[in-house]
Amino acid sequence: MSNVPPTLNLKHWLVAGACAFGLQALAASAQAREGAVPNAMYVEAVQMPAWAEGKSWRRAIAPGSLVLANETVETGVGAGLVLSLPEGSVIRLGEKTRLGVNALQVNNENGMSQIESKLKLFQGFFRFATSAVSKVVGQRKLELQLASSTAGIRGTDFWSMTDAEHDAACIFEGHIDVDTPNQGTVTLAEPTAFWANFFDKPAEPAGKATPQQLQKFLSSTELKPGAGVATMTGKWRVISGQFSNLNAAKAQSDVLQKAGYASSLNAVGNAGKLGYEVSITRLTSPDDANAVAAKVTLISGQQAITRLDR
Repeated sequence: MSNVPPTLNLKHWLVAGACAFGLQALAASAQAREGAVPNAMYVEAVQMPAWAEGKSWRRAIAPGSLVLANETVETGVGAGLVLSLPEGSVIRLGEKTRLGVNALQVNNENGMSQIESKLKLFQGFFRFATSAVSKVVGQRKLELQLASSTAGIRGTDFWSMTDAEHDAACIFEGHIDVDTPNQGTVTLAEPTAFWANFFDKPAEPAGKATPQQLQKFLSSTELKPGAGVATMTGKWRVISGQFSNLNAAKAQSDVLQKAGYASSLNAVGNAGKLGYEVSITRLTSPDDANAVAAKVTLISGQQAITRLDR
């Protein structure tokens, strides 16, 4: 594997990969929230479909949803998720990804947030990054378990993935220690340092990611604008159906929830003629709303329409 050319600044790769949902901006919004639950991750943005589940339940998740310890989050085909930790660090998940939050504890002392978390990546694509703010006000002790290895997260920006064939990790800033079954501890301490373990092949030493690999890594966890992205500030709505019967509205809402689309059910009209609306809100643009409307129409069998919330 070749080194990144000297003329290529890694920061340009990271900034270019941030799209419209920058890590710094998302972390800042997490810091600014009032009354946040301390021992929880917060859903900043979601490209549907996506779910969270516990021992006896499973629900679609939307911007503003909380993810607690002992819960698991999952994204579907063509989906993605952005989670923030209480001190502003950001976790990005790509499509067809399943992440377990085995432990999450936050202690605040002397103005600092001390976070301890154990995560398990069952499958898919994962990126962790801290912001300038979170570096100052937070301390982290995070552990990410892959299929064959465990990464101790000391880095401030790194990527990882796992599937049926291999585990892999790449560091963009800081360093991580990967405990492996046949190589001992592999330390990635230089920008673009890359390690992969193919389960059916002999172990190979860590190397450097190529520019092409870096682009692939970064794009694997980025939300795609116009493909169904919702954020806390999104103002577009998809109306899946309007019903005079509450049970019929609930039934359609349940279908969408199971499919990974966080629908809401609201009463509309007046006391003389009350109806019920099933909708998906906080979509960021007309294109995002149209993308969700097309998918929801197929799921429910009813033509969905889009609206701009004033």
